[in-house]
Amino acid sequence: MSKTKNKKENTIKEKDKELAVKDNTYFVQMNSAPKIGDNSAIVMMLPLIFFTAFVIMIVRMMEYQMDLTQLFGGENLPRLDFFSYGKMIAILICAGLVLLFLCYQVFAQSFAIKRTLLYIPMLIYSVFVVISHLMSSRRDIALLGFAERFEGTLVLLAYMVVLFFAINIINSERDVKVMIYAVSISTFILSLLGISQAIGHDFLQTQIGRMMMVPRAHWDTIDYIRFAFTQGEIYQTVYNINYVSFYLTLLIPIFALLLIHSLLKGKEEKLVFKILWGVLFTLTLFNLVGSASIGGALGLGVSGLAAIIMFRKRLFGVWRKPVILLLVIGVIIIGGVGHQQWIPKIIDTIGSVVAAPTVPAVSPQAGGATARSHIDYIKLSEFVNMMELSINGNGLIITMLPEHEFWPEITDDRGNTIFLAEVPDGNNEFFLADENQNADERFNMITLKGEESHVGSLLVLTIDREEWVFLVTEERLFYLNMFGSIIELEQAEAIGFANNPMFGSGRGYIWSRTFPMMRDTLLVGHGADTYAIFFPQNDHIARYNAGFPVHVIVDKPHNMYLHMAIGTGVVSMLAFLALLGFYFVQSVKLYWRREYVEFVEFVGVGIFLGITGFAFAALVNDSSVSVMPMFYGLFEWELR
Repeated sequence: MSKTKNKKENTIKEKDKELAVKDNTYFVQMNSAPKIGDNSAIVMMLPLIFFTAFVIMIVRMMEYQMDLTQLFGGENLPRLDFFSYGKMIAILICAGLVLLFLCYQVFAQSFAIKRTLLYIPMLIYSVFVVISHLMSSRRDIALLGFAERFEGTLVLLAYMVVLFFAINIINSERDVKVMIYAVSISTFILSLLGISQAIGHDFLQTQIGRMMMVPRAHWDTIDYIRFAFTQGEIYQTVYNINYVSFYLTLLIPIFALLLIHSLLKGKEEKLVFKILWGVLFTLTLFNLVGSASIGGALGLGVSGLAAIIMFRKRLFGVWRKPVILLLVIGVIIIGGVGHQQWIPKIIDTIGSVVAAPTVPAVSPQAGGATARSHIDYIKLSEFVNMMELSINGNGLIITMLPEHEFWPEITDDRGNTIFLAEVPDGNNEFFLADENQNADERFNMITLKGEESHVGSLLVLTIDREEWVFLVTEERLFYLNMFGSIIELEQAEAIGFANNPMFGSGRGYIWSRTFPMMRDTLLVGHGADTYAIFFPQNDHIARYNAGFPVHVIVDKPHNMYLHMAIGTGVVSMLAFLALLGFYFVQSVKLYWRREYVEFVEFVGVGIFLGITGFAFAALVNDSSVSVMPMFYGLFEWELR
């Protein structure tokens, strides 16, 4: 039986090789180049294996220098990174090894380039990445990328190099299995890590975990290392809980399809593989739901819809029992874990599309919850120590008197005097009142106090518990940001989301300020990963009114395509969309009428479903050095 099977497989491989020649599968094919069905050398595949499966696992304390003082203020001190810098270095090393192997193949007459339209958008994308870098005003940032992200020009080009390599080196079923098993190993480890974080016993925060992350020379500091994650949050090794669901959107369809394949084979498939794919499907789904990311729900939903369309009658035919098993596992996990966070987030997001939520605040005097006040404007005079502001349509003028250490003269917009009354137990904090020391109801959300700091005298204006700090000089007032640097408050142009800026946890606000930025990057971008430099970071009043964190540095748009449009230009974004488009058309043609018998067929359609979900999840997630290696490593494995 096995001899007959092997003979049949060898016959199929020989036919595949013949078809590869007849159908002009290759652009270039040297004498010793492998053909479709031939196994690639494992040594040649090692950079791709590491890039796809294991770069994501790197967590290492790295010290680097990046001067951002001109942009945001503060001190130019050495910075530490755990989750991104090491991955960036590994990505560049993998790309460098790939280039060496490609050169070796040329000299060894074993070089071959498969024929595919994907090269066209890949080339256009790469060209505009380079042009955007050369024309960037911050080439120093654009080269390696922004702090805590490090997805700069070199990394983006490395992605294309490895993708080209992956397209041309995966030739046989054995090659596919090697890659899938490697991804399975890393996924299993990461999933267990995610479970440890979900149950409040994060391995990375144990003594052993810290010793693995921190260089030996700094082991005396490991007791002080803390990550700013809430207990129970699943972040694995990817820095952001959103990235967990983002990359798992790629993998869950693959493991689901492999479980179906394994069950359909019955006794022909070893029990260990049935258990393996079942465990991996369960673990990855648990981690995706446990990450409580709305992007995961979007990606998984789109993948599921695409699966229904692709498989149609099979779901209710011979696949019925395996599919029911998958659905039972899904219902148990989503019902058991998702009802606490995932499902409420989906409901809240849908609600934010329909109507703008009320932004809550707390009145300093009343002590109860109220609707957040609306700041109409804050204007600082350029000639005197005077501030004009309007809140909820009520104007206020604050003038700092030079003869007093701190006792401003305050009037409303009609010239009526406003008095100050001390807040009980308020640490020299004052609220606005009438001459009888009764709170002025128009301004009961405001308190003021004076402070001394190393930069000089400060006026601290608190509105709904949000502090606005102003430097008091002899000439005028200046606004200080969170780093204590003088900045000018700006009113950024916005397009859309006026009624629901907090859509998608603030994505509405970010996108509304990103759309106008695209006018300057229709052809060439500002440089890879320079989004934070050009985003209107000083749009504090609009942020406050939207309920968005006032002092947070926005370093990404939470939309992979918008990030491309700003960093490397709209043309590069369109090239990437064309890359996806070509892949989708090619995959649908390849898998639409398949019988789905062989392992590689199930893997291929699983990758297609995963990339489909990933592409839609990218609408609310950012690219990063944590997730993109797996995306590009899995992107093009079809064995035609």
